[in-house]
Amino acid sequence: MKKNALMILAALLVGTVAYAQAGLPPGPGRGPHGFGPEGHGFGMWKVVTGAPYSADVSDQSVETLADGNTIQRSTTGHVARDSQGRTYVQQTITGGPLTQDGPKTITFISDPVAGYSYVLNANTKTAIRRAIKTPPAGAKPPRPDPGTRPDSANRVETDLGTQTISGVTAQGKSVTHTIPAGAMGNSQPIVSTSQTWYSPDLQLPVSSTRTDPRSGKSTYNVTNIQRGEPPASLFQAPSDYTIQDAPAMRGPRGGPRFQGPVQ
Repeated sequence: MKKNALMILAALLVGTVAYAQAGLPPGPGRGPHGFGPEGHGFGMWKVVTGAPYSADVSDQSVETLADGNTIQRSTTGHVARDSQGRTYVQQTITGGPLTQDGPKTITFISDPVAGYSYVLNANTKTAIRRAIKTPPAGAKPPRPDPGTRPDSANRVETDLGTQTISGVTAQGKSVTHTIPAGAMGNSQPIVSTSQTWYSPDLQLPVSSTRTDPRSGKSTYNVTNIQRGEPPASLFQAPSDYTIQDAPAMRGPRGGPRFQGPVQ
């Protein structure tokens, strides 16, 4: 049971982490509301080299129910990337069904140089290892969230200019997406808004908020950004951990599912 819970948590967080560094704002259904995503996190299709850094991150969400009750979730952690594109993500999740026994801390390491990614479990001192697959030539990136598709007739994007956030220059944009009345059985239009501030130098969002009447409000922030090479030990499974190879993931038609390098 505990092993299954770890695998479920890992799958959720991989999806979560996959979006923030790809520049997408938080959105429903991408994790335990966690990085970025329901979040914001690390892009899965591109390895960023030559831009090392380390930082603290937080992702907070509040969902208000019809009766006034609220559901709050939070994820905090530390992230780092070296000059060769290796990444380290340590997250502590509070709130949600996976944390009924208390907050959960989990660590992800992606090493595109060696060709492996790891999920570390500090409680059992195990590292679940998976080979990083290279996307086939001409492969398209994952389908974007409907609220972010540039061809949406009900999507309005506004350039917010630039400002300094956590010591780095960031470019801002806001997006308003409207689902017309009757499009999905809704009696009134559904309007969601998002605002993202993206650092071109680091190639990741440093601040993002999203408000959606279906899922509530989520806020993602990167703070305490340190430019420079992080310690090499962050990108290695500890020597006292047991390494276990993860089972192959299968696609919807029974074929292997591509899981690209975590950015």
